[in-house]
Amino acid sequence: MSSSRLQGMFDPMVCRPGIPALGVVLGAAALAQACAGPQEQRSAPAASTVAGECRQRILLTFALPSEPDVVAALAAAAGVKLDVVSRPLPTTYVIDLAAPDCPAAVQRLQAAVGVRAVAPDSRRFPHQG
Repeated sequence: MSSSRLQGMFDPMVCRPGIPALGVVLGAAALAQACAGPQEQRSAPAASTVAGECRQRILLTFALPSEPDVVAALAAAAGVKLDVVSRPLPTTYVIDLAAPDCPAAVQRLQAAVGVRAVAPDSRRFPHQG
C-alpha cells in the first residue's frame, strides 16, 4: 500500500458526510428537549388540609449544623408535627409540617432560637430573560 493511500484511511475528514450532520441534528433535538422540560413541571402545592389539619412541605434551615433531635425539640416547642423527609445539608432539612394553621406554625418556627429560615418547598425555575 502506498503512503498516500494509508494516509487517506486514517484521515478524520475522510468519513461519510451524513454522520456529522446526524450528530448535529440529534444534539439539537436533545438540547431542545432539555430546555423544554422544566416548563412542563408543575410546582408543588403550597399547603393542603386533611381532617382539619394543614400539611405543607417546608425547607427548614438552622444557623448551625443540627441533628434530628433538635428538629424533634423544635416541633415540641412550636406545637407542630415535623417529619423529616431528607437532610440535603448539615444545616438544612426538608420537612413535612402538620399543624392546625400552617402560616401561624411557620411564623412560630421562624421565631425559634437557632432557626435561620423557614420556606415552603417548591420547584425553582431559571429566570426567563
